[in-house]
Amino acid sequence: MNLRNSLIALTLLALPSLAGPPLICHRIEIGDAKSLPWKTEAQGWDGAVRSYDVSANLVKDTLAILSPGTAIPVRMETMRRSAIYAARDARLAAELAAKLDARAAESGAAVAWFDAGYWIESVRQASFIYRYDMLSPSEKQSWQIRTGLAARDGYAMVKKAISLGGAPGMDRALTLIEEYRNADNKKKSGS
Repeated sequence: MNLRNSLIALTLLALPSLAGPPLICHRIEIGDAKSLPWKTEAQGWDGAVRSYDVSANLVKDTLAILSPGTAIPVRMETMRRSAIYAARDARLAAELAAKLDARAAESGAAVAWFDAGYWIESVRQASFIYRYDMLSPSEKQSWQIRTGLAARDGYAMVKKAISLGGAPGMDRALTLIEEYRNADNKKKSGS
């Protein structure tokens, strides 16, 4: 192994090992920016506020937060939270996907394409949590997102958003999607 490869290997070993799907399991720091209700003291990935009326508010609140001027990290964290909430009501995941798709088609704006694609990938990763037994038995019973929006390709939509001019942070989102897709493909193939 040459010096360059040794340095790369040491660098990779020094990186923290992050378990679980990054779009769902790893909070994005947004400071005091407005997002969906969340327990700020939550240590793990799920800080859902159980008193939040998901059925009445999730879709409209998510869409309201995802206004054109909202920064990409806030969009990502909002969709992470939204996917965790929707995981307990698959109907909401499909409803939000349809509204984000319509908004992207109507406006053609980069952020609208980003939202539609990132949402699909967030739901896909939420389904991995179920599929790879990352939930307790009681959590598994309430987890309704089990297959994601399987036929949809959010990755291509995020790439389209970037090609339309994108916004700071979209490249990071694309990298997170790529890394987890590669890891999942390896897991599926047993590599």
